[in-house]
Amino acid sequence: MSAQRKFDGIWFEPAPWVNGRYVRSDATRCIVNPATGAKLAEVHFANPQIATEAIDGAVVAQRSWKELSAFERGNILKTIAAELIEQKDKLATLLTAEQGKPYWQSVGEIDYAASFFQWYGEEARRISGRIASHPQRDREFVIEHLPIGVVGWITPWNFPLAQGAKKIAAALAAGCTGVWKPAESTPLIALAMAPLFRSAGVPDGVVQIIPGEGPQIGSIMIDHPEVRCISLTGSKATGSKLMAGAASQIKRVSLELGGNAPFIVLPDADLDFAVDQLVQLKLFVTGQVCVTANRIFIPEDLHEQVLERLIGKLESSKVEDGLNDSGLYRVDAGPLIHSQACIGVDALVEEACDSGAKIAYRYVFGKGVRSKSEGSFYAPTVLSHVVDDMRISKGEIFGPVFAIHTYRTVDEVIQRANGVSQGLAGYVYGTDLSVCRRVARRLDVGIVGVNEWRPLKAEIPFGGIKESGIGSEGGTEGLSEYMRVRVISFPTD
Repeated sequence: MSAQRKFDGIWFEPAPWVNGRYVRSDATRCIVNPATGAKLAEVHFANPQIATEAIDGAVVAQRSWKELSAFERGNILKTIAAELIEQKDKLATLLTAEQGKPYWQSVGEIDYAASFFQWYGEEARRISGRIASHPQRDREFVIEHLPIGVVGWITPWNFPLAQGAKKIAAALAAGCTGVWKPAESTPLIALAMAPLFRSAGVPDGVVQIIPGEGPQIGSIMIDHPEVRCISLTGSKATGSKLMAGAASQIKRVSLELGGNAPFIVLPDADLDFAVDQLVQLKLFVTGQVCVTANRIFIPEDLHEQVLERLIGKLESSKVEDGLNDSGLYRVDAGPLIHSQACIGVDALVEEACDSGAKIAYRYVFGKGVRSKSEGSFYAPTVLSHVVDDMRISKGEIFGPVFAIHTYRTVDEVIQRANGVSQGLAGYVYGTDLSVCRRVARRLDVGIVGVNEWRPLKAEIPFGGIKESGIGSEGGTEGLSEYMRVRVISFPTD
Protein backbone atom coordinates (compact mmCIF):
# COMPACT_ATOMS: atom_id res chain seq x y z
CA MET A 1 0.00 0.00 0.00
CA SER A 2 1.42 3.38 -0.93
CA ALA A 3 1.47 6.49 1.25
CA GLN A 4 -2.22 6.74 0.66
CA ARG A 5 -4.10 3.96 -1.05
CA LYS A 6 -7.48 3.60 -2.66
CA PHE A 7 -8.81 0.21 -1.57
CA ASP A 8 -11.95 -0.46 -3.62
CA GLY A 9 -12.88 3.20 -3.47
CA ILE A 10 -11.77 3.93 0.12
CA TRP A 11 -8.85 6.27 0.61
CA PHE A 12 -6.77 5.85 3.76
CA GLU A 13 -3.17 5.50 4.86
CA PRO A 14 -1.92 2.37 6.68
CA ALA A 15 -0.56 4.24 9.67
CA PRO A 16 -1.72 5.54 13.09
CA TRP A 17 -4.37 8.28 12.96
CA VAL A 18 -3.41 10.88 15.57
CA ASN A 19 -4.92 14.35 15.96
CA GLY A 20 -6.42 14.27 12.49
CA ARG A 21 -3.46 12.99 10.49
CA TYR A 22 -1.76 9.73 9.66
CA VAL A 23 1.60 9.32 11.40
CA ARG A 24 4.29 6.94 10.19
CA SER A 25 6.70 4.94 12.31
CA ASP A 26 9.69 2.65 11.77
CA ALA A 27 7.86 -0.51 12.86
CA THR A 28 5.60 -2.13 10.26
CA ARG A 29 3.55 -5.30 9.90
CA CYS A 30 2.37 -7.03 6.76
CA ILE A 31 -1.38 -7.60 6.65
CA VAL A 32 -2.51 -10.48 4.44
CA ASN A 33 -5.76 -11.96 3.21
CA PRO A 34 -6.17 -15.14 5.30
CA ALA A 35 -8.00 -16.89 2.45
CA THR A 36 -5.25 -16.43 -0.13
CA GLY A 37 -2.13 -15.26 1.69
CA ALA A 38 -2.00 -12.23 -0.62
CA LYS A 39 -0.46 -9.09 0.85
CA LEU A 40 -2.96 -6.30 1.49
CA ALA A 41 -0.81 -3.65 3.15
CA GLU A 42 2.30 -2.87 5.13
CA VAL A 43 0.93 -1.10 8.20
CA HIS A 44 2.92 1.28 10.38
CA PHE A 45 2.55 0.36 14.06
CA ALA A 46 2.48 2.96 16.81
CA ASN A 47 5.57 3.24 19.00
CA PRO A 48 5.43 4.50 22.62
CA GLN A 49 5.92 8.10 21.51
CA ILE A 50 3.02 7.95 19.04
CA ALA A 51 0.79 6.18 21.56
CA THR A 52 1.49 8.80 24.21
CA GLU A 53 0.91 11.62 21.72
CA ALA A 54 -2.45 10.03 20.86
CA ILE A 55 -3.53 9.88 24.50
CA ASP A 56 -2.40 13.45 25.14
CA GLY A 57 -4.33 14.60 22.08
CA ALA A 58 -7.46 12.84 23.30
CA VAL A 59 -7.09 14.64 26.65
CA VAL A 60 -7.08 18.01 24.90
CA ALA A 61 -9.97 17.07 22.61
CA GLN A 62 -12.10 15.89 25.52
CA ARG A 63 -12.20 19.38 27.03
CA SER A 64 -14.24 20.67 24.11
CA TRP A 65 -16.06 17.44 23.16
CA LYS A 66 -17.72 17.11 26.55
CA GLU A 67 -18.94 20.71 26.29
CA LEU A 68 -20.88 20.01 23.11
CA SER A 69 -24.57 19.57 23.76
CA ALA A 70 -25.82 16.00 23.87
CA PHE A 71 -27.91 16.83 20.79
CA GLU A 72 -24.79 17.84 18.83
CA ARG A 73 -22.88 14.72 19.85
CA GLY A 74 -25.88 12.58 19.00
CA ASN A 75 -26.27 14.11 15.55
CA ILE A 76 -22.61 13.38 14.77
CA LEU A 77 -23.04 9.77 15.84
CA LYS A 78 -26.11 9.38 13.64
CA THR A 79 -24.16 10.87 10.74
CA ILE A 80 -21.50 8.20 11.27
CA ALA A 81 -24.23 5.57 11.05
CA ALA A 82 -25.47 7.04 7.78
CA GLU A 83 -21.93 7.18 6.34
CA LEU A 84 -21.39 3.52 7.24
CA ILE A 85 -24.54 2.49 5.40
CA GLU A 86 -23.64 4.63 2.40
CA GLN A 87 -20.17 3.05 2.14
CA LYS A 88 -21.32 -0.44 3.17
CA ASP A 89 -20.23 -2.29 0.05
CA LYS A 90 -16.71 -0.86 -0.02
CA LEU A 91 -16.16 -1.33 3.71
CA ALA A 92 -17.51 -4.89 3.61
CA THR A 93 -15.12 -5.80 0.80
CA LEU A 94 -12.17 -4.47 2.80
CA LEU A 95 -13.37 -6.27 5.92
CA THR A 96 -13.66 -9.60 4.11
CA ALA A 97 -10.25 -9.24 2.49
CA GLU A 98 -8.64 -8.49 5.85
CA GLN A 99 -10.57 -10.82 8.19
CA GLY A 100 -11.73 -13.62 5.88
CA LYS A 101 -15.43 -13.86 6.73
CA PRO A 102 -17.86 -14.14 3.79
CA TYR A 103 -18.89 -10.87 2.19
CA TRP A 104 -22.53 -11.19 3.34
CA GLN A 105 -21.35 -11.53 6.94
CA SER A 106 -19.17 -8.43 6.52
CA VAL A 107 -22.21 -6.54 5.21
CA GLY A 108 -24.03 -7.66 8.34
CA GLU A 109 -21.19 -6.41 10.50
CA ILE A 110 -21.32 -2.97 8.86
CA ASP A 111 -25.07 -2.83 9.55
CA TYR A 112 -24.51 -3.99 13.12
CA ALA A 113 -21.81 -1.35 13.67
CA ALA A 114 -24.06 1.35 12.23
CA SER A 115 -26.87 0.33 14.60
CA PHE A 116 -24.70 1.24 17.62
CA PHE A 117 -23.90 4.70 16.27
CA GLN A 118 -27.58 5.21 15.48
CA TRP A 119 -28.76 3.91 18.89
CA TYR A 120 -26.28 5.94 20.93
CA GLY A 121 -26.86 8.93 18.70
CA GLU A 122 -30.47 8.80 19.90
CA GLU A 123 -29.59 7.91 23.51
CA ALA A 124 -27.13 10.79 23.89
CA ARG A 125 -29.97 13.31 24.32
CA ARG A 126 -31.49 11.19 27.08
CA ILE A 127 -28.49 11.51 29.38
CA SER A 128 -29.74 13.49 32.33
CA GLY A 129 -29.38 13.93 36.05
CA ARG A 130 -32.04 14.32 38.69
CA ILE A 131 -33.01 16.35 41.72
CA ALA A 132 -33.17 14.51 45.04
CA SER A 133 -34.67 15.68 48.31
CA HIS A 134 -32.41 17.02 51.03
CA PRO A 135 -33.10 16.50 54.76
CA GLN A 136 -33.01 20.30 55.17
CA ARG A 137 -36.01 22.10 53.74
CA ASP A 138 -33.91 24.91 52.23
CA ARG A 139 -31.53 22.65 50.27
CA GLU A 140 -31.66 20.09 47.48
CA PHE A 141 -29.31 17.57 45.86
CA VAL A 142 -28.43 17.80 42.15
CA ILE A 143 -27.19 14.45 40.81
CA GLU A 144 -25.19 14.73 37.58
CA HIS A 145 -23.95 12.06 35.14
CA LEU A 146 -20.64 13.13 33.63
CA PRO A 147 -18.16 11.59 31.16
CA ILE A 148 -15.43 9.58 32.86
CA GLY A 149 -12.72 11.07 30.62
CA VAL A 150 -10.31 9.51 28.14
CA VAL A 151 -10.90 5.84 27.27
CA GLY A 152 -8.67 3.13 25.84
CA TRP A 153 -10.57 0.84 23.44
CA ILE A 154 -8.90 -2.50 22.65
CA THR A 155 -10.72 -4.56 20.04
CA PRO A 156 -10.37 -8.09 18.58
CA TRP A 157 -9.88 -9.40 15.06
CA ASN A 158 -13.10 -11.42 14.72
CA PHE A 159 -15.37 -8.34 14.65
CA PRO A 160 -12.81 -5.60 13.96
CA LEU A 161 -15.41 -2.92 13.18
CA ALA A 162 -18.46 -3.89 15.24
CA GLN A 163 -16.54 -4.25 18.50
CA GLY A 164 -15.03 -0.83 17.97
CA ALA A 165 -18.46 0.64 17.19
CA LYS A 166 -19.98 -0.74 20.41
CA LYS A 167 -17.34 0.91 22.54
CA ILE A 168 -16.74 4.14 20.62
CA ALA A 169 -20.40 5.03 20.06
CA ALA A 170 -21.28 4.70 23.75
CA ALA A 171 -18.21 6.58 24.91
CA LEU A 172 -18.69 9.46 22.47
CA ALA A 173 -22.35 9.75 23.42
CA ALA A 174 -21.31 10.04 27.06
CA GLY A 175 -18.89 12.87 26.22
CA CYS A 176 -15.66 10.86 26.35
CA THR A 177 -12.81 10.76 23.86
CA GLY A 178 -10.45 7.87 23.39
CA VAL A 179 -7.72 5.87 21.74
CA TRP A 180 -8.64 2.84 19.63
CA LYS A 181 -6.13 -0.01 19.48
CA PRO A 182 -7.35 -2.47 16.82
CA ALA A 183 -6.12 -6.06 16.70
CA GLU A 184 -2.72 -6.58 15.11
CA SER A 185 -4.17 -8.85 12.40
CA THR A 186 -7.02 -6.54 11.31
CA PRO A 187 -6.09 -2.85 11.57
CA LEU A 188 -7.17 -1.77 8.07
CA ILE A 189 -10.91 -1.45 8.66
CA ALA A 190 -10.22 0.69 11.75
CA LEU A 191 -7.83 2.97 9.86
CA ALA A 192 -10.35 3.27 7.01
CA MET A 193 -12.79 4.70 9.55
CA ALA A 194 -10.61 7.76 10.17
CA PRO A 195 -11.72 9.80 7.13
CA LEU A 196 -15.30 8.65 7.72
CA PHE A 197 -15.21 9.98 11.29
CA ARG A 198 -13.85 13.29 10.02
CA SER A 199 -16.45 13.65 7.27
CA ALA A 200 -19.20 12.91 9.82
CA GLY A 201 -18.04 15.83 11.96
CA VAL A 202 -15.95 14.14 14.66
CA PRO A 203 -13.35 16.73 15.73
CA ASP A 204 -9.68 15.82 15.41
CA GLY A 205 -8.36 14.06 18.51
CA VAL A 206 -11.73 12.75 19.69
CA VAL A 207 -11.03 9.30 18.20
CA GLN A 208 -7.38 8.35 17.84
CA ILE A 209 -6.56 5.09 16.03
CA ILE A 210 -3.27 3.42 16.83
CA PRO A 211 -2.47 -0.06 15.51
CA GLY A 212 0.37 -1.58 17.48
CA GLU A 213 1.63 -4.43 19.60
CA GLY A 214 -0.94 -5.28 22.24
CA PRO A 215 1.26 -5.62 25.35
CA GLN A 216 3.10 -2.37 24.58
CA ILE A 217 0.04 -0.24 23.84
CA GLY A 218 -1.89 -1.78 26.73
CA SER A 219 0.89 -0.93 29.17
CA ILE A 220 0.96 2.68 27.98
CA MET A 221 -2.81 2.96 28.45
CA ILE A 222 -2.51 1.51 31.95
CA ASP A 223 0.37 3.79 32.96
CA HIS A 224 -0.98 7.06 31.54
CA PRO A 225 -2.83 8.87 34.37
CA GLU A 226 -5.33 10.54 32.01
CA VAL A 227 -6.73 7.25 30.71
CA ARG A 228 -9.56 6.66 33.18
CA CYS A 229 -11.21 3.63 31.60
CA ILE A 230 -10.02 0.70 29.50
CA SER A 231 -12.51 -1.37 27.52
CA LEU A 232 -11.20 -4.68 26.20
CA THR A 233 -12.70 -7.47 24.15
CA GLY A 234 -10.13 -10.25 24.23
CA SER A 235 -8.72 -13.18 26.15
CA LYS A 236 -8.94 -13.88 29.86
CA ALA A 237 -5.13 -13.68 30.10
CA THR A 238 -5.07 -10.19 28.59
CA GLY A 239 -8.03 -9.06 30.69
CA SER A 240 -6.40 -10.27 33.89
CA LYS A 241 -3.20 -8.35 33.12
CA LEU A 242 -5.10 -5.17 32.29
CA MET A 243 -7.25 -5.44 35.39
CA ALA A 244 -4.21 -5.96 37.62
CA GLY A 245 -2.35 -3.06 36.01
CA ALA A 246 -5.34 -0.73 36.19
CA ALA A 247 -5.67 -1.34 39.93
CA SER A 248 -2.67 0.83 40.82
CA GLN A 249 -4.46 3.97 39.55
CA ILE A 250 -7.99 2.69 40.26
CA LYS A 251 -8.95 2.86 36.58
CA ARG A 252 -12.30 1.52 35.50
CA VAL A 253 -12.20 -1.57 33.28
CA SER A 254 -14.85 -3.12 31.07
CA LEU A 255 -13.92 -6.65 29.99
CA GLU A 256 -15.52 -9.11 27.57
CA LEU A 257 -13.27 -12.15 27.80
CA GLY A 258 -14.90 -14.94 25.87
CA GLY A 259 -17.28 -17.75 26.55
CA ASN A 260 -18.06 -21.45 26.41
CA ALA A 261 -21.68 -21.38 25.31
CA PRO A 262 -23.94 -24.39 25.79
CA PHE A 263 -26.37 -25.12 22.95
CA ILE A 264 -29.13 -27.19 24.53
CA VAL A 265 -31.52 -29.13 22.32
CA LEU A 266 -34.47 -30.13 24.50
CA PRO A 267 -36.29 -33.46 23.98
CA ASP A 268 -39.27 -31.80 22.27
CA ALA A 269 -37.23 -29.55 19.96
CA ASP A 270 -37.95 -29.22 16.24
CA LEU A 271 -34.74 -30.96 15.14
CA ASP A 272 -34.69 -29.56 11.59
CA PHE A 273 -35.04 -26.02 12.91
CA ALA A 274 -32.52 -26.53 15.73
CA VAL A 275 -29.88 -28.04 13.41
CA ASP A 276 -30.37 -25.29 10.83
CA GLN A 277 -29.88 -22.64 13.52
CA LEU A 278 -26.88 -24.52 14.94
CA VAL A 279 -25.12 -24.60 11.58
CA GLN A 280 -25.77 -20.90 11.00
CA LEU A 281 -24.40 -20.10 14.45
CA LYS A 282 -21.36 -22.35 14.25
CA LEU A 283 -20.29 -21.40 10.71
CA PHE A 284 -20.74 -17.69 11.44
CA VAL A 285 -17.20 -16.23 11.19
CA THR A 286 -16.13 -19.90 10.91
CA GLY A 287 -16.75 -20.50 14.60
CA GLN A 288 -14.45 -17.67 15.70
CA VAL A 289 -17.06 -15.99 17.87
CA CYS A 290 -17.13 -15.71 21.66
CA VAL A 291 -20.87 -16.48 21.77
CA THR A 292 -20.85 -19.40 19.33
CA ALA A 293 -22.07 -22.85 20.35
CA ASN A 294 -19.11 -24.49 22.06
CA ARG A 295 -20.78 -27.44 23.80
CA ILE A 296 -23.74 -28.93 21.93
CA PHE A 297 -26.01 -30.90 24.25
CA ILE A 298 -28.32 -33.47 22.61
CA PRO A 299 -30.74 -35.88 24.36
CA GLU A 300 -29.17 -39.33 24.33
CA ASP A 301 -32.01 -40.92 22.35
CA LEU A 302 -31.89 -38.16 19.68
CA HIS A 303 -28.14 -38.34 19.08
CA GLU A 304 -28.26 -40.26 15.79
CA GLN A 305 -31.11 -38.19 14.39
CA VAL A 306 -29.27 -34.96 15.09
CA LEU A 307 -26.00 -36.28 13.61
CA GLU A 308 -27.77 -37.29 10.40
CA ARG A 309 -29.37 -33.89 9.96
CA LEU A 310 -26.19 -32.03 10.92
CA ILE A 311 -23.98 -33.92 8.50
CA GLY A 312 -26.50 -33.45 5.70
CA LYS A 313 -26.54 -29.71 6.32
CA LEU A 314 -22.75 -29.41 6.38
CA GLU A 315 -22.33 -31.43 3.18
CA SER A 316 -24.28 -28.77 1.29
CA SER A 317 -22.36 -25.86 2.87
CA LYS A 318 -19.73 -23.82 1.05
CA VAL A 319 -16.44 -23.07 2.82
CA GLU A 320 -14.11 -20.98 0.68
CA ASP A 321 -12.75 -17.48 0.01
CA GLY A 322 -15.25 -15.00 1.46
CA LEU A 323 -14.78 -12.71 -1.53
CA ASN A 324 -16.36 -15.38 -3.76
CA ASP A 325 -19.66 -14.54 -2.06
CA SER A 326 -22.19 -12.74 -4.24
CA GLY A 327 -25.88 -12.22 -4.58
CA LEU A 328 -26.22 -15.43 -6.59
CA TYR A 329 -23.63 -17.52 -4.74
CA ARG A 330 -23.48 -17.66 -0.95
CA VAL A 331 -20.34 -18.67 0.93
CA ASP A 332 -21.22 -20.08 4.35
CA ALA A 333 -17.78 -19.83 5.99
CA GLY A 334 -14.31 -18.59 5.21
CA PRO A 335 -10.83 -19.27 6.61
CA LEU A 336 -9.60 -18.99 10.15
CA ILE A 337 -7.61 -15.86 10.90
CA HIS A 338 -4.22 -17.51 10.28
CA SER A 339 -2.55 -20.92 10.01
CA GLN A 340 -1.61 -21.02 13.71
CA ALA A 341 -5.32 -20.89 14.54
CA CYS A 342 -5.82 -24.04 12.44
CA ILE A 343 -3.02 -25.77 14.32
CA GLY A 344 -4.58 -24.84 17.65
CA VAL A 345 -8.04 -26.11 16.70
CA ASP A 346 -6.58 -29.33 15.29
CA ALA A 347 -4.69 -29.94 18.53
CA LEU A 348 -7.96 -29.75 20.47
CA VAL A 349 -9.64 -32.22 18.11
CA GLU A 350 -6.74 -34.69 18.16
CA GLU A 351 -6.50 -34.55 21.95
CA ALA A 352 -10.24 -35.18 22.26
CA CYS A 353 -10.00 -38.15 19.90
CA ASP A 354 -7.12 -39.56 21.93
CA SER A 355 -9.46 -39.39 24.94
CA GLY A 356 -12.34 -41.22 23.27
CA ALA A 357 -14.14 -38.71 21.04
CA LYS A 358 -14.99 -39.75 17.47
CA ILE A 359 -14.88 -37.77 14.22
CA ALA A 360 -18.36 -38.33 12.80
CA TYR A 361 -17.82 -36.03 9.82
CA ARG A 362 -15.16 -33.82 8.27
CA TYR A 363 -15.85 -31.40 5.42
CA VAL A 364 -14.10 -32.01 2.08
CA PHE A 365 -12.73 -28.87 0.42
CA GLY A 366 -12.94 -28.10 -3.26
CA LYS A 367 -9.99 -27.17 -5.43
CA GLY A 368 -8.01 -24.03 -4.77
CA VAL A 369 -8.60 -23.86 -1.01
CA ARG A 370 -5.54 -23.42 1.17
CA SER A 371 -6.33 -25.95 3.90
CA LYS A 372 -4.75 -26.22 7.34
CA SER A 373 -1.62 -27.94 5.98
CA GLU A 374 -0.67 -24.89 3.93
CA GLY A 375 -3.04 -22.04 4.73
CA SER A 376 -5.82 -20.83 6.98
CA PHE A 377 -8.84 -23.00 6.16
CA TYR A 378 -10.07 -25.58 8.65
CA ALA A 379 -12.59 -28.21 7.63
CA PRO A 380 -15.87 -28.09 9.57
CA THR A 381 -15.81 -31.16 11.79
CA VAL A 382 -18.45 -33.03 13.77
CA LEU A 383 -17.05 -34.60 16.92
CA SER A 384 -19.22 -37.10 18.80
CA HIS A 385 -18.73 -38.83 22.18
CA VAL A 386 -17.35 -35.63 23.69
CA VAL A 387 -17.32 -35.52 27.49
CA ASP A 388 -17.06 -32.67 29.98
CA ASP A 389 -13.54 -33.33 31.25
CA MET A 390 -11.91 -33.01 27.80
CA ARG A 391 -9.94 -29.83 27.17
CA ILE A 392 -12.15 -29.07 24.16
CA SER A 393 -15.09 -28.76 26.59
CA LYS A 394 -13.40 -26.38 29.00
CA GLY A 395 -12.71 -23.36 26.82
CA GLU A 396 -13.37 -21.74 23.46
CA ILE A 397 -12.66 -23.88 20.40
CA PHE A 398 -12.67 -20.85 18.07
CA GLY A 399 -13.12 -22.95 14.97
CA PRO A 400 -15.85 -24.85 13.05
CA VAL A 401 -15.89 -27.91 15.32
CA PHE A 402 -19.30 -29.23 16.39
CA ALA A 403 -18.57 -30.87 19.75
CA ILE A 404 -21.54 -33.13 20.52
CA HIS A 405 -22.38 -34.06 24.11
CA THR A 406 -25.33 -36.26 25.11
CA TYR A 407 -27.49 -36.02 28.23
CA ARG A 408 -30.36 -37.90 29.89
CA THR A 409 -32.34 -35.34 31.93
CA VAL A 410 -32.99 -31.62 31.77
CA ASP A 411 -31.71 -31.08 35.31
CA GLU A 412 -28.51 -32.89 34.37
CA VAL A 413 -27.87 -30.76 31.31
CA ILE A 414 -28.41 -27.52 33.23
CA GLN A 415 -25.90 -28.59 35.86
CA ARG A 416 -23.35 -29.54 33.22
CA ALA A 417 -23.97 -26.39 31.19
CA ASN A 418 -23.16 -24.31 34.29
CA GLY A 419 -20.14 -26.40 35.27
CA VAL A 420 -17.52 -24.22 33.56
CA SER A 421 -15.70 -21.07 34.57
CA GLN A 422 -17.16 -18.97 31.71
CA GLY A 423 -20.63 -17.45 31.54
CA LEU A 424 -21.20 -15.38 28.42
CA ALA A 425 -23.99 -16.85 26.26
CA GLY A 426 -26.26 -19.88 26.02
CA TYR A 427 -28.91 -21.28 23.69
CA VAL A 428 -32.05 -23.30 24.36
CA TYR A 429 -34.17 -24.99 21.69
CA GLY A 430 -37.57 -26.55 22.36
CA THR A 431 -41.28 -26.22 21.59
CA ASP A 432 -42.63 -26.01 25.16
CA LEU A 433 -41.78 -22.41 25.98
CA SER A 434 -42.46 -22.86 29.69
CA VAL A 435 -39.67 -25.46 29.82
CA CYS A 436 -37.43 -23.28 27.64
CA ARG A 437 -37.99 -20.36 30.02
CA ARG A 438 -37.18 -22.49 33.07
CA VAL A 439 -33.96 -23.74 31.51
CA ALA A 440 -32.92 -20.28 30.28
CA ARG A 441 -33.42 -18.73 33.71
CA ARG A 442 -31.21 -21.36 35.33
CA LEU A 443 -28.25 -20.84 32.99
CA ASP A 444 -25.35 -18.90 34.50
CA VAL A 445 -24.69 -16.68 31.49
CA GLY A 446 -25.14 -13.07 30.44
CA ILE A 447 -27.48 -13.68 27.50
CA VAL A 448 -29.66 -16.59 26.37
CA GLY A 449 -31.14 -17.15 22.93
CA VAL A 450 -34.34 -19.21 23.10
CA ASN A 451 -34.94 -20.58 19.61
CA GLU A 452 -32.72 -17.77 18.30
CA TRP A 453 -29.06 -18.00 17.30
CA ARG A 454 -28.23 -14.28 17.14
CA PRO A 455 -29.98 -12.36 19.96
CA LEU A 456 -27.42 -9.52 20.18
CA LYS A 457 -28.73 -6.03 19.40
CA ALA A 458 -27.63 -2.45 20.06
CA GLU A 459 -30.69 -1.81 22.22
CA ILE A 460 -29.81 -4.40 24.89
CA PRO A 461 -26.85 -4.86 27.24
CA PHE A 462 -24.35 -7.60 26.50
CA GLY A 463 -21.78 -8.89 28.96
CA GLY A 464 -20.70 -12.00 30.78
CA ILE A 465 -20.38 -13.30 34.30
CA LYS A 466 -17.73 -15.39 36.06
CA GLU A 467 -14.51 -15.38 34.00
CA SER A 468 -16.28 -14.07 30.90
CA GLY A 469 -15.80 -10.50 32.08
CA ILE A 470 -17.34 -7.52 33.79
CA GLY A 471 -19.45 -4.65 32.50
CA SER A 472 -21.87 -4.33 29.60
CA GLU A 473 -21.91 -3.11 26.03
CA GLY A 474 -25.10 -1.96 24.32
CA GLY A 475 -28.35 -0.63 25.70
CA THR A 476 -28.62 2.16 28.22
CA GLU A 477 -26.33 0.11 30.46
CA GLY A 478 -23.51 0.57 27.96
CA LEU A 479 -23.52 4.32 28.56
CA SER A 480 -22.91 3.88 32.29
CA GLU A 481 -19.54 2.24 31.58
CA TYR A 482 -18.28 5.66 30.45
CA MET A 483 -19.93 7.92 33.01
CA ARG A 484 -19.33 9.01 36.58
CA VAL A 485 -21.69 10.55 39.10
CA ARG A 486 -21.32 13.90 40.85
CA VAL A 487 -23.64 15.20 43.57
CA ILE A 488 -23.94 18.88 44.43
CA SER A 489 -25.82 20.03 47.50
CA PHE A 490 -27.48 23.36 46.67
CA PRO A 491 -29.43 25.88 48.75
CA THR A 492 -32.88 26.33 47.24
CA ASP A 493 -32.99 30.06 47.93
